[in-house]
Amino acid sequence: MADWFSDADLEDAHDAFPELPIENETLAGMLLDVAREQVLAFAADDEPVVQVTDLLHNLGVEDATIAQVITLLDLEASSPGVPTRYVYAQLMQAKNLWLAGKGEDGPEGFTFSPRPLSKDIQRVIRPTSGVADVF
Repeated sequence: MADWFSDADLEDAHDAFPELPIENETLAGMLLDVAREQVLAFAADDEPVVQVTDLLHNLGVEDATIAQVITLLDLEASSPGVPTRYVYAQLMQAKNLWLAGKGEDGPEGFTFSPRPLSKDIQRVIRPTSGVADVF
């Protein structure tokens, strides 16, 4: 498991993504924040802890009981933090955003190409198993 890159650790983010414009801390922080938000928006909420917690919470079960159930099912050990693939996807998307934001001068003036999550980044966030899904 890993931790998200943020404006608090721009040097670490720059080591992983050398093109990150750390001379402009505000821009670099925004790129990382926007990329993280896009990754989380696409990421599936199918982690077992999230599923069980949401289900029990919606059924009106108290938080203390939910914590006991999570411990009893030993789900805490399986997902204690942010999956590393999400953090890698954050860096990939930050790079896409940076390259799109640089823009280019075309025949009609300055152009900007917004970059949604590419199929490659989506597969990093939600890897496919290679097994056919018949349902």
